[in-house]
Amino acid sequence: MNRTQVSRKPKFKKTVFENGLTLVTEQLTGFRSLSLGIWVKTGTRHETPPVAGVSHFLEHMLFKGTEKRTALQIAKEIDQVGGEFNAFTAREHTCFHVLLLDRDYGLGLDILVDILLNSTFKPDEFERERRVILQEISMVEESPEELAYDLYFEKIYGSHGLGKPILGTEKSVKQLARKDLIQFFRSHYRPDQLVISVAGDVSHDSVKKKLHSLGQKSWPGRAQSLRTARRRGELAPRVQSGAWWVPRPTEQVHLIWGVEGPHFDSPDRFVTFLLNVYLGGGMSSSLFQEIREKHGLAYTVYSSLSPFCDSGVFSIYAATQPEQVALCLRLVEECVQKIKNEGLSQSELRMIQDNLKGTILISSDDVESRMSSIAKNEIFLGRYVSVQEVCEQVDRVTVDDIRRVAHQLFQSSKRSFLALGPKPSKKVVQQLGFQVGR
Repeated sequence: MNRTQVSRKPKFKKTVFENGLTLVTEQLTGFRSLSLGIWVKTGTRHETPPVAGVSHFLEHMLFKGTEKRTALQIAKEIDQVGGEFNAFTAREHTCFHVLLLDRDYGLGLDILVDILLNSTFKPDEFERERRVILQEISMVEESPEELAYDLYFEKIYGSHGLGKPILGTEKSVKQLARKDLIQFFRSHYRPDQLVISVAGDVSHDSVKKKLHSLGQKSWPGRAQSLRTARRRGELAPRVQSGAWWVPRPTEQVHLIWGVEGPHFDSPDRFVTFLLNVYLGGGMSSSLFQEIREKHGLAYTVYSSLSPFCDSGVFSIYAATQPEQVALCLRLVEECVQKIKNEGLSQSELRMIQDNLKGTILISSDDVESRMSSIAKNEIFLGRYVSVQEVCEQVDRVTVDDIRRVAHQLFQSSKRSFLALGPKPSKKVVQQLGFQVGR
């Protein structure tokens, strides 16, 4: 009997309309909540330096009113039915999503389509939101963990779009003109660049019928189809190795240790997911036990994966006192070296497989998680991947796979390290045993 059982059998369907707009749905019977998302295949990596941060700026502006709804009316219509309307910008995509009851999905669709087709980008709203975003950028400066990751990605990807902060910079946001934002919107927010994703107890045909006119015609003022190369953006470079210490007047030093990881559709992605669980995926992980529980060096320590369409990063984060940086790094290296040299026993592998599958199965009961999953699989893989298939892929990973991928990932010549915190003393530099740049 298979160790993975999925009691619910969702119905997935996909339609590509005449103008290139893609609809994916997963009908989940028995749910009252429903999640709708519009995913734009555009993010930070598609921006040019003069308009850095424009994707995130657009994310804000699409909440600010259309030809028939003010920003307040948009908020009220969602609030009146107990729904939630939100959005986020990532390095390779932007998403606008609504959570509401299944009975109200027509309202959710209407609002999402309205902001796509009829947003006005009024000058006064543009200037007001510019001030809001500048405040958001200032908040990152006061959030060392988030700032450390922004700086780390800038170091390892250099001038490439994957290395740029999603919010843009204070300089770029101050210089961004409304006409540049509208031009970017018309160039990238077009039918063939969009995926509409729906998860909940609603039929595909019902949603398809409501979107029929949207999918049969070109949209006013939108550019012609983008070339494939432009859709992806400039090819990602190899992740750079190195060591950097960025001085900041913080109480702790915020450490990021990383290597190049698998891209989104890598055949080894599930092996790496399991390595992530073992090293830093929870309270029983090796990093948590060594750095926090045994040595008391950090309150927060974890590992994470950041996969992209043609690149990826496997990273470890910890925050510790300046005099403990060298010891913290040594323990990270020991944990990594141990799994690289010794691998895992069959029982250890079974434990992290069950851990990962448990996380996957629990999230499958959340309509927002399913809406996100089917959209990302469409964008990055071009196909549907069921929860059952994911769990089966996790079960196929062997102890030999773990050791092989650990050897591939954790090569000493390819590691990178960034510290954000008070300028290191000579003693700390000596303890590190290597030079750090700025």
